Amino acid sequence: MRNVLRKPVTATLAVVLTSALALAGCGNSNNGSNSSAAPSGSAAPTGSAAPSQSASPEQKGPPITLKIELFDRNNAPAGAPPLTDNFMTKYVQENFGDPNNITVEWVTVPRSEEVKKLNVLMASNSAPDLIFTYDKPTVQNYVKSGGLTDLGPLIEQHGEQLKKVLAPSLPDGVFEGKQFAIPALRVIQAQTSTIIRKDWLDKLGLPLPTTTEEWYEAMKAFKEKDPGNTGGKVIPFSNIQHFQLKPLINSFWDWSQVTDEDLFADPDGWTQAGTKEAFRLLNKMYHEGLLDKDFPLRKDFNQDFAQQIVTGVAGSAGTNTNELVYTGNYANLKKNNAEAVFAPIDPFATQDGKHPKPKYSASGIYLMVPAASKNAEAVVKYLNWMADPVNIRTLQLGQEGVSYEVGEDGLPVALTTPEANQILYNNQDYAMIMNGKYISPDEPEKNIAANATDPQFKDFTIESIKIGTNDSYTTPRVDIPVEAEIKYSQILSEKVKSMLAKIITVKADNFNSTYDQQIKEWQDMGGAEMIEEKRAAYKKFYNS
Repeated sequence: MRNVLRKPVTATLAVVLTSALALAGCGNSNNGSNSSAAPSGSAAPTGSAAPSQSASPEQKGPPITLKIELFDRNNAPAGAPPLTDNFMTKYVQENFGDPNNITVEWVTVPRSEEVKKLNVLMASNSAPDLIFTYDKPTVQNYVKSGGLTDLGPLIEQHGEQLKKVLAPSLPDGVFEGKQFAIPALRVIQAQTSTIIRKDWLDKLGLPLPTTTEEWYEAMKAFKEKDPGNTGGKVIPFSNIQHFQLKPLINSFWDWSQVTDEDLFADPDGWTQAGTKEAFRLLNKMYHEGLLDKDFPLRKDFNQDFAQQIVTGVAGSAGTNTNELVYTGNYANLKKNNAEAVFAPIDPFATQDGKHPKPKYSASGIYLMVPAASKNAEAVVKYLNWMADPVNIRTLQLGQEGVSYEVGEDGLPVALTTPEANQILYNNQDYAMIMNGKYISPDEPEKNIAANATDPQFKDFTIESIKIGTNDSYTTPRVDIPVEAEIKYSQILSEKVKSMLAKIITVKADNFNSTYDQQIKEWQDMGGAEMIEEKRAAYKKFYNS
């Protein structure tokens, strides 16, 4: 098997964080005054570093309007204020905007359509001053077309604090020798974790599954015996998304034959023979009633996943690591059923007993400034202001005593009250330079605990992160743009969705022919060309 990364999660986090997050002792930035002031009408955040005071109360620079992209995740709780006018946006305006004579304007983009929407905005030169995406081919396309601003000189001049905080991730934003993007720092690198209803297993006298076969048998038992008393509505395995299926799919590969070049050229493994067998299992499970029978009918296959968790009909699922906690879905399930218990599991193993799964690099979302923007300097000043520990803490946690409290161990704990939920439901997108909460560069276990945003699920969070990094690997980095990937990535992503629906739901007798046909169509739509060019780029980059 390939030498995948198996460092304990604490060691992994230490490598990422120790070199960057020397924040507790960092002073506030020079940009803006009184950086810990709460929005008007709110008490100031407490328990944070003491704020610095501006040398002069006068506004700095000519008046400008700074437009900032913001994901609309369609997840606002009942009664929540608008995405563009709430505690977080007021905090930014009053503590960064007002002292710098800047009016901050938020431009919402649907998360599910962000690349398409962003491409339209960029093509029309109407994109916000600060844009972002997780999609690297999109970034490379903008670089190739001359659509981005080189932020390197501005970071040197106005980004001292930003450089300290993002030291591990900034190199990943360099394309063609220039800093065209500022990648957020990913505190937790675990990507996907599988979960299961432990209380159902206990009721049936079954152990936590440690193999694929044990997991499959548990899914059948959930269907046949309905331990959750759902009245036949049980969905043994939910959330059919290709991204979250990778731990299962990867367990079917022959890793003695998988190279770093393979992982870069075809990270989803459509050319790996084992992938077909993984989907054969999913096809079998679908026809046995072990998957959500209606998932192919939905625009987004996971759009009902949260409801299936909260209403107690989902028995197991692949999820984003710790997703049940940070979305509040676990807490809402417990409100409906206090006895409900989910446990993270790692059952999908290769023939040699390994559990290979992808993990994120130290870099998160790519932050960029369009070349058409006249406010690149203000963007860098804004991100540098955000990197102050007081500001990042407020943008991640809101207001102490209202949306979070500090526990006896000194760690902040997010509250789950309706008022807290109305502040925090989109907090990760305001605190855009960080993917994940941080506490200390020297005690990475505290960073893990801090991401247990609900204390009642602290053990679940820690175990979920450990499982998400067990036998994990990162896709090799190659900084050479791949023309075919830029050209075909979006159409191939859409194709994968239709492939999943057809391959998983086709009658068993037609599985082989349907699978082979779908792979051929994917290859003919640009997949084969993309893989060929990525192999060439890998060889060129590593001189192999």
